Amino acid sequence: MNAPTKQTAAAPTKALPRTIGLHGRVAVLSAMAGGVALGGVLVAAMTLSGQLSGHALFMNSTALFIVGAALGLLHGIPLGFFGRPADTPPRQALGQLALASLYAVPGLAVAWLASVWVAMTLIAAYTGSFGAIAGVAVGWVGAAAILVLAAIEGWRALQNAYLRWPQRRTATLLVTASFAALLVTFLADRPELWGIRLRVTETGALLLSAFLAVWVVGPMVTLSLRLVAQIPAGRAASGLVGGRWTLTDLAVGLLVGGVVGLLALPFVGPSSAPLAGGSLVVEASQALLNEVLLRLFIVSSAAWLILRWHRAHPEEAAVGAIIVATVVQVALYTPGALSIGFPTGAGTAAFLLAGVAVPALAFGLLFWKRGFGSALVADATALIALALLV
Repeated sequence: MNAPTKQTAAAPTKALPRTIGLHGRVAVLSAMAGGVALGGVLVAAMTLSGQLSGHALFMNSTALFIVGAALGLLHGIPLGFFGRPADTPPRQALGQLALASLYAVPGLAVAWLASVWVAMTLIAAYTGSFGAIAGVAVGWVGAAAILVLAAIEGWRALQNAYLRWPQRRTATLLVTASFAALLVTFLADRPELWGIRLRVTETGALLLSAFLAVWVVGPMVTLSLRLVAQIPAGRAASGLVGGRWTLTDLAVGLLVGGVVGLLALPFVGPSSAPLAGGSLVVEASQALLNEVLLRLFIVSSAAWLILRWHRAHPEEAAVGAIIVATVVQVALYTPGALSIGFPTGAGTAAFLLAGVAVPALAFGLLFWKRGFGSALVADATALIALALLV
């Protein structure tokens, strides 16, 4: 007789995800909507307004569609991941996002066809051909449907992401204030888009401010608030994620800001332009942007890295982090100092020392010892006092 064989259970195979979920739909629809918006709607608007020639329309539409789809995908993947439903673990979300890349292939093909037809709006209107007009109409309907669906699913994901956002009240306040500060700054001095020497309009300033606030300031603030809460010493978190911000902190900020403004006064020439309330708002906006980037983000990140990698004393980490932020601020302000036109290099160096490095060290120390609010008050006071005195 043969010995009975021992039955062994087959190892379970890992099943592939069958659906892409909300997060996958957001990623796919964002890529489709980005391609349609740039390759279709933008091209149609520019050709109808005479800003873009109808020649090589197919190539221009396709090129902008690729750029828009890439930007939409970069927007949709993080939004989908952080906006996933509460019962979806991160590993499952990543698997469904990977599966969504397969769905994106036919989706982008449909979106490309819609965008090409939308881009041909001017040609259809010029020729008056029934087939061209019908194709453009279908293209606009498809493009509108893609944009609406992307907005609906993106809004659902945004709501989920907001509920999952740690310290969302403080972060929302900082991001909103930063958006207002960016908008004021860009309206006062219109920036040029890199590489094409195109100065933004009022609408461009609004869109650029919103983009930077959401996709640059938002992640910086989120990361900074998490890191600053983990720093074992100092009062950097006061008024943000823990601790109380007192009237003494406010008074110290006002005092330090006034002193710093007086130190920089000899290096600032008199201004012939009358001082207006808008100028003071611009100075306060610049102070807010400085403190969010240089103190909240750089000092917190540098201090956390030093404590994690070198196990230094918290005060030693603070000194190193403040020096790092000071060096960054000097580097950012050096081109502006060179454009002032001091007669000697010593004058430029003295301005950078008294007008940039010393304030950066003072504001960094205030941030560590008294909190973000005190550093912000000091920075704003210095800039406003300087504007009033000159």
